[in-house]
Parts: sequence; structure tokens; C-alpha cells
Amino acid sequence: MRKIKNFKINIRTREVSRIVRKLLNMENLPIETEEAVQKSCFLCEKVVKPAVVYDTFSRENTIFPFENNAPEKWIALSPYILTIGDVLQHQYEENKDIFGEHAVQIISAIAADALEQSKNFIHKLLSEDAHDENCELSRNVELPEHYNNEIIKYLPIEKINLSLGEDGKFIPANSVAGIYYWIPLKKRKK
Repeated sequence: MRKIKNFKINIRTREVSRIVRKLLNMENLPIETEEAVQKSCFLCEKVVKPAVVYDTFSRENTIFPFENNAPEKWIALSPYILTIGDVLQHQYEENKDIFGEHAVQIISAIAADALEQSKNFIHKLLSEDAHDENCELSRNVELPEHYNNEIIKYLPIEKINLSLGEDGKFIPANSVAGIYYWIPLKKRKK
């Protein structure tokens, strides 16, 4: 099991604006909302510190019972659990004036982008490991919440300050679980 805490990500203001526009069903955001997005992204980027636990299991030693959406010729899988914690809620409570009128949508958009950037970081780390083993990674397969009870048997969520509620959801909520499959690279013919 590997654990990485407090790694840095860049929150993409343009992407957050795009998500907010989609959530509000607007083609363009009012100037005040654009400014709130920019200030909120700047504020949150300084405090969002994602954390992840992950591991890699060979196909023969796979103990995690999830093979939906698995590629045909995989030889290993890397399950992960990722969280950005509850820092966004704390920032909102301390800085309500910065988030503006559409605070809920802005926080949701920042959380979505932070989780996406964090998944990209994990993918990069695992890709390097897979490349060393002459493999490539599949696309990310996010696990449905009903697998949370199963995955925590193999990845210790307490290491990244997570817990599981009675409803099977992670606490804090800005957390996800997923899998990358390792696929062998085809050998080149001489």
C-alpha cells in the first residue's frame, strides 16, 4: 500500500468557470460571478491538499472483486481511494463574501476540478510504474459507491483521514475510489 498526502494540484479557473456555467445553465457568467470564481480558485488552490492510498495487485493475486469494464488482457490492477477532504466547506464558512451568490456551484466546480487533477496525478504516477513493467494503463474506472465497503478492506482509509458512513459513502464527501488496469504493451517485431 502506498500513501501520498498533501500533494499540490493546480485548480484550473477556466475549467471551473465552464463547470459553473454548465451547472447554472448559462452561456456566459455575469462579471461578478466570474470574479467570484477567480477569487475562489485562487483561495482554494492554496489550501486544497489531496491525499490518496493505492496499491497494485497482479491478476493472479487479485483480491479485489471488481472486473466490470475491465480490458481483455489486463495483468494487474491498481485500486485507489482519493480525497480532497472538507477544506472547501471550511473555506466557504470563513470567506462567504468571496464565493458570492453562486457559492454552491462554485464549490462543486472546484471540487470536481480538484478531484480530476488529483486523478491525473495518480495516473501519472501509476503510468511510470506500469511503463517500467512494459505495460500501459487503462482509462480510469471510477467505482460505484456500493463497492466502497469492499475496497476499504484492501486500502486503509484512515491513513488519509477518511471514514465510511452507514450509507456506504465516504466522509468527507469529496472523495472517490477507482481502478486502473495494467495492460501489457505489444512487442514490436524485428
